[in-house]
Amino acid sequence: MEQDRYILRRAAPEESEECYRLMRRVWTELENREVFAVDELSLDWVRENMSARGFGVTARTPEGELAGMLIVVCPGTDEDSYGWEAGLSGEELNRVRNMEVAAVLPEHRGHGLERRMLACAEELMESDGPLYLMATISPDNPPSLRTAEKLGYRVLLTKNMYGAHLRHILVKPIGGADLRVFEKYLSERE
Repeated sequence: MEQDRYILRRAAPEESEECYRLMRRVWTELENREVFAVDELSLDWVRENMSARGFGVTARTPEGELAGMLIVVCPGTDEDSYGWEAGLSGEELNRVRNMEVAAVLPEHRGHGLERRMLACAEELMESDGPLYLMATISPDNPPSLRTAEKLGYRVLLTKNMYGAHLRHILVKPIGGADLRVFEKYLSERE
């Protein structure tokens, strides 16, 4: 089956540089770079967030070629937590996981790799208790938005982030996390 053509797994910290190169290549080849705001992310940022502050997920061909990557950040109460944008504080912020960067090389698109990497990351966090998986997606990136919504993410709000880039902020509760903490935003959208 075509789906089995890729091997998804938790990335080793040593894969940081390769993931960084893939992320930069995807960004430089985009027609509209505003949809993928990674221009200011450094190799050091990738290294730190694939080890000390989070983890990565990779999708590789059976031959070992890197086809896609995802970085999940556990920001705690740091200012880069998407939880702050949604009004969380205290212990609730410690339950936030930023689904930070997902990138798939053009020649590997159309195989559901973004969806599969997000699902793999979720499986890796199953035993972490109640969590809020949060992501930002450009309104000009309908494929990623559809993928997230199919996986159960819900748009909380839309605002300028990363300088002046318009982004939807999405959330998906897992492990019994209570979505009611976001009621204000969800009721405004319904």
